Amino acid sequence: MTRRVSKCARLALRVAILVMSVAGAGCGQAGPIAAAARPPAMPPAPATRAVWVARFHYRTAEDVREIMAQCRALGLNTVLFQVRGEATVAYASAHETWLREFDERDPGFDPLAVAIEAARENGLRIEAWVNVTPGWYGRTPPRDLSHVYHAHPEWFLHDQQGARQALNEHYVILNPCLPEVRAHIVAVLEELARAYGIDGLHLDYVRFAWDATPGAASRFPRDAATLAAYQRQCGRSPDDDDDAWRHWRANQLTRLVADIRDMLRRARPRATLSAALWGDAGAGYRDYLQNGPGWLAAGLIDVAYPMAYRTAADEFRRNVAGYHALGGRVVPGIGVYRLERPAALREQLAACAEWGGDFALFSYESLLPTFRDRRQARPDRRVEAQRAARRAVLAEFLER
Repeated sequence: MTRRVSKCARLALRVAILVMSVAGAGCGQAGPIAAAARPPAMPPAPATRAVWVARFHYRTAEDVREIMAQCRALGLNTVLFQVRGEATVAYASAHETWLREFDERDPGFDPLAVAIEAARENGLRIEAWVNVTPGWYGRTPPRDLSHVYHAHPEWFLHDQQGARQALNEHYVILNPCLPEVRAHIVAVLEELARAYGIDGLHLDYVRFAWDATPGAASRFPRDAATLAAYQRQCGRSPDDDDDAWRHWRANQLTRLVADIRDMLRRARPRATLSAALWGDAGAGYRDYLQNGPGWLAAGLIDVAYPMAYRTAADEFRRNVAGYHALGGRVVPGIGVYRLERPAALREQLAACAEWGGDFALFSYESLLPTFRDRRQARPDRRVEAQRAARRAVLAEFLER
């Protein structure tokens, strides 16, 4: 075990070194990012006991209030509440349209405002969970013609022939290599940070999320503006050096994270910036150009939430160990939805207890019913029993 964990830690540290350059400093070879100005030292924070509440888990203000009350009753202290999905949001925005889950229309209440109020009433921290790069999901385009999919088609990934990333069974994404895309995302998040009393901003899908597009890593982005920027900064074409092209694209994501960090320090200085990161750091960089460990090491994010959604405890430990080796705040993400055996959840929570007690559970629906259950004519007894067994295991650790 020791040898394998050490290998994982070394890998994470090697990946972290890549954060020391960004596109503005050339082709991933010079120019360190300014380290984040960290707030003054505070007393040690209590262990984070968090849960992800997805946009699929609520439809009404009562749903939101019930979720917060249940989180408190369960013994959790932090809610990661999703308010941005696919360039759609769960609050009135001047920049983006309402969630698809609300039929792209005003639902008649402000989900984020209700969530914050209910969180306060229940003594919970609340972080606004936002998907960063996704621009739409599925094969049917948005109905609202003001959505960025229609209003700014040039913001999406395009190949060298000018073809846009096709709609598919997963996300199509905005191109973070474009300055105007980065500016738009920062503006959306600044609007949120200034208007709402959130305790933190939680970034997700801050990666090239091209899972369902074959050959995407080599095909995208090859639009004229991206290629011109790469040529200007690196003096070459993507085909000249695969590694340089990979590093440069990764650095555009890093620049976006740095811009978000700088904005949040101005707009809501006391709010934390956290990110849900690929569990296997090496694969996250190789496959999605996400340099999460580097962001943590450089102070671009305050807290890393590695999505170590593994069924085996040893794999879970290896994923998280690489992040812990960097020395920043790490809240291990547990993929509860994948853990059919209560013993598997117990093993992973035990590992978290060894590391100080921080954990985040994915997701609320794997532990408790949502409005979707209430709409069913007949309850699913198997699902109910599975949730109850998971809650019983969780209680063993929350009562310590």
